Amino acid sequence: MATNKKTITDFKATDKEFEAAYKKYRDVYNVSSDLNILFNIALKDKERFPSINLGSEISYERYIERWIKSYADAENSMPSKHIANPKSSCSDPAVKKLVEIATGISESEANAQERHHNLFMSAENIQGDLLEEYIALNVREFGWLWCKGNIIRAVDFCSADGATYLQVKNKNNTENSSSSAIREGTEIKKWYRLGTSKQGGICFPAYKWESLNEIINANNSSTKKCNLSEEDYITFVSKVAAENKQIVCDK
Repeated sequence: MATNKKTITDFKATDKEFEAAYKKYRDVYNVSSDLNILFNIALKDKERFPSINLGSEISYERYIERWIKSYADAENSMPSKHIANPKSSCSDPAVKKLVEIATGISESEANAQERHHNLFMSAENIQGDLLEEYIALNVREFGWLWCKGNIIRAVDFCSADGATYLQVKNKNNTENSSSSAIREGTEIKKWYRLGTSKQGGICFPAYKWESLNEIINANNSSTKKCNLSEEDYITFVSKVAAENKQIVCDK
């Protein structure tokens, strides 16, 4: 099926027309008032709007509706409420046999280890989203908004004044080209939670929460300071897992 991906700059409508379309659909989807702020921020720099597949109906109104729906869908499907699905592809029997022979374990042990592997991969797949949810729960009071639903291109959070954008990653790995391109000549900051330090040739986790606190507090006029930490994050994910056992799956 052919896609018709468009962004807001593909349309010749005026800001007032975009605003009218936004008001028309905003109440239909019953989104939080944070989206009003995010819309106004993006409208000032339309390159921030992402590309959206509009299907057969190509219009600026359709674009605005789909943009709002992306945010609404994200609000209605929080990561902490996620129900894991079995993986969509089959496991490779040759990989399992390779592990069996190389390690000398039995077929039943290899099956158990494969299930454990699936379980850890399931947890890793959802953790990036949980990280964003944890941050969002703690930074709103300091004037930062969660751009959930990918409504601002390559951005996960932004300050309510639109001055600073933030891209969040769980680990320090290579970003994709679209994420890299949008940061050229912009004020988009990049933060990752988990780095690695070595002591005596052994790898240890190196957490980067202090640098995130500095970013958040730089736009914070309150006397109270943001103080996110690994301990608090672990408390959050532990609570999520205790309340939602189906958040991970071993199949």
